[in-house]
Amino acid sequence: MSSYADSWLKFEESLGGIRPVLKGSAEEMREQFSGLGSLLASQAPPFPEDKLKISDGEVGGVAYRTYTPLNSEAKNLPIGVFYHSGGFILGNLDSEDGFCRYIALKANVVVVGVDYRLSPEHKAPAHLEDAVTLYEWAFNNADSIGGNPSNMFTIGTSAGGCLALAVARKVVLGQTSLPTGAITGVVALCPVAFHPRNIPTKFQSKHSSYKQNKDNVPIVDEESLLQMFYNSGIDPDDKNYFPMLDDRCLKVFPRTYVVTCGMDTLRDDGTVLYDSLSSAGVATKTDHYGNMPHCFWIVPSLPETGVFLNELIGGINWAIKGNN
Repeated sequence: MSSYADSWLKFEESLGGIRPVLKGSAEEMREQFSGLGSLLASQAPPFPEDKLKISDGEVGGVAYRTYTPLNSEAKNLPIGVFYHSGGFILGNLDSEDGFCRYIALKANVVVVGVDYRLSPEHKAPAHLEDAVTLYEWAFNNADSIGGNPSNMFTIGTSAGGCLALAVARKVVLGQTSLPTGAITGVVALCPVAFHPRNIPTKFQSKHSSYKQNKDNVPIVDEESLLQMFYNSGIDPDDKNYFPMLDDRCLKVFPRTYVVTCGMDTLRDDGTVLYDSLSSAGVATKTDHYGNMPHCFWIVPSLPETGVFLNELIGGINWAIKGNN
């Protein structure tokens, strides 16, 4: 059985020995998330404002934020449509703003952050509808944001990873207004790939993290995951949200980069995703952080965060390689 990295345990010591995990109602989780975010924001390095053109806008009632590298020798850059984390109930354009800036600057890509509607105020399929709307918008407006519509990828963290996968499925199956080839790759970071109440029998032998990391784990545990899904209104059998339930899309899925963490309740969502796509012949790449919890890179001071960020840029470059 793995144990936590010393760096993570020292971080918990700095919190007074408290293991941060989201608990309670949607509103309570939002308050906890906001408090943790404020604490960690003070650790984040500043990004030079003159390196990126950052613009906010709205389409179809959905807010977005674009990040376009300035002074880049390359024009018509790849476009990554980014879906933030938060279990479908929390998060916004600001919660991973620094992360989007880093990706745009270091990977030299245009990033489009999506402020999709949240539950419980808006039930499924609202999140996915907004995710598709902004992907279509980015494709159709690529020139105006300095991007290349023939080299686009989805990217998301946790629940955002679920949306990144779900949008990819819709594109390749022709369930959007775009050509089926309008996506080059997917970047799924600690993704939600299943509903906790519906792990298909064929995957259960490979999926043990809900039991191994059921409780006393940072950020999200089984209880908080179930609460998030309860609020979301997502059906456990909904193939629109969970592409691994739909064998039709697997062989035509775009190349996919998956990040997993050993101490994460969602660890095996990612490992099963990776194995299934690989078995279907999809080009796949993965990085695994065995002694780290869910989305540990939210803590800027961890040495592992620097390692992750470097590997992430490599993963993004790999994901868009097909059209480079």
